[in-house]
Amino acid sequence: MTNNREMTDLEVINFYNDRGNSERLFDEMNNDFLWKKMPFSFLQENTVFLIMMGICRNLYHFLTEHTSKKLDFIKPNFRLKKFIFRFMAVPAKWIKSGRQWVLKLFTSKDYHPLLE
Repeated sequence: MTNNREMTDLEVINFYNDRGNSERLFDEMNNDFLWKKMPFSFLQENTVFLIMMGICRNLYHFLTEHTSKKLDFIKPNFRLKKFIFRFMAVPAKWIKSGRQWVLKLFTSKDYHPLLE
């Protein structure tokens, strides 16, 4: 609901959808990239922290976009925790076989398309 009489119905809907996108972005930054609790006591240090976490978020989204094109079990809209548990937390063991070390992954997922 709004009291703005100059906007059309479609403009009002788009405005509130943009607001929802902003709320979703802040939710992601608060919960995934530690914006909920500032780690430092001074404003300058916290400003640098916020900027660095914003850069980390952009790199994370680039990484998920890239890996989701090659692996079918990764989606580009995964949150950070889900990505870590689905992609990075894989039991593995280094095995020496024929005078060379081989990494044995204990998973049924196929990670080979990333190497191509």
